[in-house]
Amino acid sequence: MRVRFLLCGVATLGLVMGTTVCTAQTGDLRAGAAKVDISPTKDMFPLKGMQVYGSLHDPLYVRALVVDSGLAKLAFISVDAADIIYGNELIQAVTGELKIPAENLIINATHDHNSPLFGSPGREPATARPYFELVKKGILEAARQANANLQPARVGFGTGKAYVNTNRDEKIGEGYHMGYAPDGPSDKTVAVVLLTRPSGEPIAMYTNYAVHSVVMFRTHTQDGQVQVTSDLAGWTAKYVEDHFEGAVALFTMGAAGDQNPLFMANYNQDAPDVYDEGPAGWAILDVQSRRLGEEIVRVVKAIQNTAGRAVIWAAASSVTCPGQQRATPPQPGVPGAGWRAPAPSTVKMIDGDPVTIPLQLLMIDDIAITAVAAEVFTEIGMHVKQDSLFDRTLMVTLLANRVGYIPTDKAYLLPSEKAVGNRLKPGCAEPAIVSEFQGMMKRYLPVRQAAH
Repeated sequence: MRVRFLLCGVATLGLVMGTTVCTAQTGDLRAGAAKVDISPTKDMFPLKGMQVYGSLHDPLYVRALVVDSGLAKLAFISVDAADIIYGNELIQAVTGELKIPAENLIINATHDHNSPLFGSPGREPATARPYFELVKKGILEAARQANANLQPARVGFGTGKAYVNTNRDEKIGEGYHMGYAPDGPSDKTVAVVLLTRPSGEPIAMYTNYAVHSVVMFRTHTQDGQVQVTSDLAGWTAKYVEDHFEGAVALFTMGAAGDQNPLFMANYNQDAPDVYDEGPAGWAILDVQSRRLGEEIVRVVKAIQNTAGRAVIWAAASSVTCPGQQRATPPQPGVPGAGWRAPAPSTVKMIDGDPVTIPLQLLMIDDIAITAVAAEVFTEIGMHVKQDSLFDRTLMVTLLANRVGYIPTDKAYLLPSEKAVGNRLKPGCAEPAIVSEFQGMMKRYLPVRQAAH
């Protein structure tokens, strides 16, 4: 394992014996938020992504939040998309617009599988660029508007529980069923970072929950075709925004690499004869987004102890772990009806290139926002929060330039679809991520203590 600490985005930067030392002061908070429509236009259809989309059902948005202490500035951007492709290009554009270092910016995808923006780094579909240009324009506009909307603000934090996710990668008895594993581990925590005006009205809610936005994935709902929709993340955000007029609700996916919604419109994704079409599918989506949205609204209303002054601090780091690869490529195509994940003993792995996992830590006083450019299994997120030096901690995943799935070590022993054949060797990523976040927090502690 190799750990590399990169940057610290506060007032000063110095290196002493390989350790980064930062200084900061508390400042009066300001916050601004905005959302911009990034829906594909009619002339773009039919549109290819993870599926072929025939039309638009409901809008896609990019939502932005900027938090400024007068001494440092953070930016958070959440995109209704499966992935953040061309990530370096986006990061450079946004940081240039806001005049902030890269470690002070989190761009995340909601991981909406019914949106066109999809592709791992270097493997984006050829058709992705035209729609990406529309998304990039929307991201920059949302960042500009949020920055222009900066106003005096107070910050608070709260958590709750929602029961709309379930483990999808756990063994059930003697069998395995992708999409529903109620006995597997599942983090039900809803986390909310709340920014309000001094009078108490919400400016923005930075929400976090461990679930894939795949309720409508592969479901044909109009003219035998799949439609673009913001799915569970977008519908939940809209529900929250409808309750707080003028506020923006950013949705971030927590450690959900093994977490699906409890109910999917197309329950068995791999059997084309069991589609739950049209109105029934949208009803399933509506119910679950309402349940998750209701809990976010409850948490927002329960947050009382807000602060108008805070230390703002940011850092970026990475961990590098040994890699592996399949001795022979997997069979092409998607799993069919009755498919079972292969047993670990049947998948032969050989040494592969090391894998570097990008990490970020953004602090607003004692609120710790950990971020990973990957799809992280839920127990790793729970481990990071449990061992955090700060009670108010959440994990954001699906950042730009994601590196794939980060399974727990024990997942390699199960017939888990995303662990068997994973390009990370077991035994490194889980403890390394937890340890490095702890190390980053330790570097922040003297900064906060000095500022207070």
